[in-house]
This record gives sequence, C-alpha cells and structure tokens, in this order.
Amino acid sequence: MEHSVKQITTHEESIEGSYEELNEMRLVLEACEDVLRDTNRGERGFVTSLVKQMGALTPAAANAFRELSEQSRTYSGKGLVNFIAGMIDTERRAAFERTTFRVTKGNCFVKSEDVSGGRTLFIVFLTGSKVRSKVERTCTAFQAARYPIPEDSEEREKSHGACIERLRELELVITATKASRAEIIRNYRDYLDIWRDFVEDEKTILQASNKLNYDTSRSLFIAEGWVASTDMEEFTACIKRGQLSSNAQAPSLVEVRGVGKSQGEPPTYFRINKFTSVFQAIIESYGIAQYEEMNPAPFAVITFPFLFAVMFGDVGHGVIMACFALILIIFERAFQNGPKRSEFFAYCFNGRYIIFLMGLFSIFTGFIYNEVFAVPMNIFVSRWKFTDESDMACGIDNCEDPGAANPPLKPYPFGFDPIWKISKNSLAMFNSYKMKLSIVLGVTHMIVGIFNSFWNAVHFQENLDIFFVFIPQILFMCSIFGYLVLLIVVKWMTDWNSVECQNDPNCQPPDLKAILIGMFMSPGHVPPENTLFRGQAVVQVILLLLALVCIPWMLLPRPLLLRRRHYHKIRYESLVPSSSTEEHQPGDTDDTVFVKKGEGAGDGDKPEKEFNFQDIFVGQLIHTIEFVLGAVSNTASYLRLWALSLAHSELSDVFLEKLIFFPLSSGNIVIVLVGFLVWIAATLGVLMGMESLSAFLHALRLHWVEFQNKFYNIHGTGRKFIPLTLKRSEEE
Repeated sequence: MEHSVKQITTHEESIEGSYEELNEMRLVLEACEDVLRDTNRGERGFVTSLVKQMGALTPAAANAFRELSEQSRTYSGKGLVNFIAGMIDTERRAAFERTTFRVTKGNCFVKSEDVSGGRTLFIVFLTGSKVRSKVERTCTAFQAARYPIPEDSEEREKSHGACIERLRELELVITATKASRAEIIRNYRDYLDIWRDFVEDEKTILQASNKLNYDTSRSLFIAEGWVASTDMEEFTACIKRGQLSSNAQAPSLVEVRGVGKSQGEPPTYFRINKFTSVFQAIIESYGIAQYEEMNPAPFAVITFPFLFAVMFGDVGHGVIMACFALILIIFERAFQNGPKRSEFFAYCFNGRYIIFLMGLFSIFTGFIYNEVFAVPMNIFVSRWKFTDESDMACGIDNCEDPGAANPPLKPYPFGFDPIWKISKNSLAMFNSYKMKLSIVLGVTHMIVGIFNSFWNAVHFQENLDIFFVFIPQILFMCSIFGYLVLLIVVKWMTDWNSVECQNDPNCQPPDLKAILIGMFMSPGHVPPENTLFRGQAVVQVILLLLALVCIPWMLLPRPLLLRRRHYHKIRYESLVPSSSTEEHQPGDTDDTVFVKKGEGAGDGDKPEKEFNFQDIFVGQLIHTIEFVLGAVSNTASYLRLWALSLAHSELSDVFLEKLIFFPLSSGNIVIVLVGFLVWIAATLGVLMGMESLSAFLHALRLHWVEFQNKFYNIHGTGRKFIPLTLKRSEEE
C-alpha cells in the first residue's frame, strides 16, 4: 500500500510539474500575442508597435531605431529587433531587470507582468545575437524559465491551441491519478485507527523502556513502579504471559516491596467508573489528594448537584436539563462511536451524569419552591384564602376572624403554598427563607469538611492535628456560626402566632443579624426584643469566650510541641550508636533500591526535611488567621446560594410576565406567537444556558474553596497514579 501510494504520488508530482510548465507557456503565448498582435516579425509595423511601447524614446531616436531595423533587414535578411519570453519568480523580478539592463548596456526593453502563484511573466526585446546570448545566460542565472515563441502569428495561435489541448489532457490524467490514490487509501482507512494505536503503543513501550535500569552485571533489566494492590494478581499473570510469549530464557521476577522512604510517597489512585469520573475530575481540578487522604468525590456526588439545584430550583427547567442529559446517557454509545463533535458538546457529553443529577435535584428544589417556569402549582390546594373583610389572607381552616390573618392549622403538605407567589410580601418572605437556608447549608457543609480533617488526622495518626487543629476549629465554628444556625432553627420552630406570644408585647420575631452583632459588641446583654430563649445572654458569653480561646489554641501548642519533639529526637539520636541504626531488624520492611543511576521511576532516597521552628510557627500563624477570617468569609460566600436563586426566580418572572402574560393581554395572535417564541429563546439561552453555567461555577467555587480547603490537599504533595496502559479509552 505504501509503495503504491508513493509511486502514484511521484507520478502525480511529475504530471503537475508538466502541467505548470504548460500553463506558464500558455500565459507567455497569450502575453506575446497581446504585444505582437497584428504584426509579423520583420515588418515595419512591428517596430512601430514596439516603439510605441518604448514611450521613453524621443521622436528622433524612434526614427533612427526604425531606419536601423530596415538597414539590418536589407543587409542581413533578418530583423534587428528580437525578443525572449518566459517566467521568473516575482521576488527576483527587480534584480533580473537591473541585471539585464546592465549586461546589455541599456540595449533592451523589458516588459513584465505579475501572474498568480508568485510568478512574473517577462518579455525582453533586444538587438543582436551577442546581446541575446547575454540575456539567455542572465535568465539561466536567475532560474528563469524561457519558452520558445514562434515568430509568425499563425504559428503562435497553433501553439496556443496545442497547449490548451495538452492542458486538458493533463487535467484528466491528474484527476484520474488522484481518484486512484484516494481509492487505495479508502480501502485501507479501516486500518488507520489500528495503525495509529500500534504506533502510540510502540512509543509508550519505548518511553517506558528508557526508564529501565541495569543490575551490577549489566545483564538484567530492572523496572520499578507502582501497581494498585487490587491488581497485583493480574499484574503477575501478565508478566508470566509475556515471558511465555517472548520465549525468554531467564525468568521474570516480581518483588513486592513495602511503602518506604526509598520509594517516596506513593501516587494517589481512586478506582472510578463512567459515573464517578466526572466528579473525580472536578475534585482533582483543585488538586491531587495525598496518598490515603480523604477523597471529597463521594460527598460531591450528592452535595454538588444539590447546591446547584438550590440556585437553579425550577421544575420546568430541571425537567429540560434532566431530559437533555438522559438523551446523552441513553444514546451514549452512538455518540461515542459517532463523528467528532464540537468542544461544547464534548463537555456536555462527558458531564452527562452530573447534568442528569443536577436536573433531578432542580426538580426536587423546584417542588419545594413550587415553581414550574415561574408558575406556582396548586397540587394540594392552597391552605390560604382571601376574604372581603381583610386585605390579609387567612387559613382556610382558621378564618373565623378574617382580620386576624391567622395561619392555617394544617399547612401545605410539601413546599411553599402557591398563594405566596401572588402575595405582596412574596419577595420579602422568599428572601428571608433562602438567606437563612443558605447559612444553614453552608455551615453544615463546612462542618462536614472539618470532620473530614479529623478522619485524616486519625488515619495518619497525627494526634497534634486532632487536639490542636480539629478540636479548636470545630469549637470555633460551632460557637459562632453553629450558634447562628441554632438561632435560625429556633426562630423557624417558634409559633409567633400562639396565644402566649400574642399576649406578650416583646414576643416578636427578632433580627438574627442584630443578635449576632450584639454578641460581639455588647456581650452579656440581650435586649428583650432579641431574646429567643432563656439564658441567652449567658450562653452567648460562654460561646464568645470559647471562640476567643480557640484562636491561641490553634496557634501556639502545635509548633511548640513539634519543637519539643524535635529536641527529644536529637537527644535520643545522640545516645544511640550510629551503627545500630543501620542494622536490619527482623520484621522491618525491605526498602532496598536496585537503582544505581537514578533513572528509575522511583523518587529515590529523600533526605528528611530540616526542622525550622520559625517556618513552622509562621505557617501555623498563617493557617490560624486564614481559618478565623475564612470562617466569616466562607459563611458569607454561601449567601451566593440565595443570590443566584433569587436572580433565577426573578428572571423567570420577568420573562413570563413580559413575553407571555403581556402578549396574551393584547389579544393579538401575532404578538402572542412572537412573544412565545422569544420566551422559548430566552428560557433556553439565558436561563438554561447562562444561568445554569453561572450556578455550576458557583457550586464549583463552594466545593473547592469553602469545603475542600478544610481537609483536602493541605500540603500539596499529592500526585496522581497514571498507569502504563496500551488500551485506549472508548471516548478517545
């Protein structure tokens, strides 16, 4: 196949070269015909035509030129004026004209014209055989192509016709040659992916082979690397199959070593599938986990689409998103094996499962908000009603006194009552609810992250991190923002319409912001209008003192104890003989490394990092300040859940009112149709496109910054396990 294609390509290049030469000759013939039209060489008219083109000559010089030509024809039988025509590269045109003028001492006239392909057509008019010889040598020096032009006009016309006919024949030959080559390539196109995979596999094998090392006798190759413990049996079986298939005389040995300093820190490997891969990719975009560190991906499977749905809650929009993702999931094999599509579609296809979950959770939160394209659903029948006796609604089962505006005894079973959507205080009520909900979800999310740091410390047996990082952090967070969540729950659970509350003038829903600010500005004093429970002032003082104690608790003990531990280690090493530390004790892990030149995959021996108390203390100070300030800023950052949800709801309301309700009120069918089409475009483009992307990015930020910074990739030393594989993924 390769020989045939090369042979056809060589033949095609030769034909195309001939085609270019003939095409240039055609252009030269046409140019000469334009210059020499209606003249024959040797006739007086030809000289007259040339003199007209040499407009720079004076009348006397032109007459002398004509007489000289006539005398030359009289004595020699040949005309004085001769010409040479051809093609030259455009970039050499100026130099060619200057050189021609100098070698002929001005006894020539050059007419040139640029043509396509970076070439220039030229005609040199000259006199005498010696001058002609000089011009021909100049053309050769400048690699100019000269073409023989007949003297007679009829001969030029015949040459032009023959040239055109030959060009047509060559075009047919070139077309047939290309078709033949395309047919050969088409017959082998099914093998292209196989060949590409083979070449990439060979490249991978060679790159891996370059990392092998020799033993001391330089007769054996030694390879060191990491294998997932669950794949060891399969790995050993592969080694044996390779040995048998290669007919190797020497056996291949596999030595399983423990994890020690000589191998460096192992890479991080999480077993994933097509469902969890997108969540793991989102997590690892922030950083790679340290070996055996907690993986946030299982949490993100639920928390990521849920936080997205809090900002994007609408049943209609959730159904559209879920159906779009469901189509990608059902026909995923067809999309994988189909032609390559746009980058945007590739992003959507790779994230089809997370998009599906985001759609499902949006449907759930949409039922809570009771919105379908911003229209409330009256599924369970509203529990409120308006009467003529009062502007305020009252419960349908508690409306004996309409002016009292008593709430219903049995509330709406699930989600918000649809009457809230048309009430005057709808925006204030939804703002209050979503703001408090954002705080509750945010504080809960961050506390889960802090508890994950506890499990990390337990796993790595870092007792200092448990007692002097986790405990003060969780106490600080709970003493301030956990207390705020408690206030929100108590305020929600208090019946402000009860008889006892109605008889107490101070029983009014307090402003939680005022309570939290007063906790710091006036500790021990709580105004009656801000009191939620008995003993609130004492509890707030205790929590404030606990939060203040947690700051030095996080800052001082850990670096001081690390310094004390370091001094004890130095004192112990000075008492133990150095030889005893080099003895191999029974039960120790064999960390011997065969690598002699450091070319293997292992990291080699790493010297223990020098202890520097100043660096440790400064680092602890930075972490303490970051956590204390971050506790405030991160909690405030979760208010984006409220802001995005409000923006989504208000945009939906505006589009519905201006593009659906307003055209319907006009009664014009054309306006209604146009408004409906614009509403569909706005819903898909703005709400489903821009708003969903905005909510996705904000959910991404909440996981990366507010959640993962509590426990994930703290030291930044993690590296991903990338196995040597010769099997390409299906999506590639």
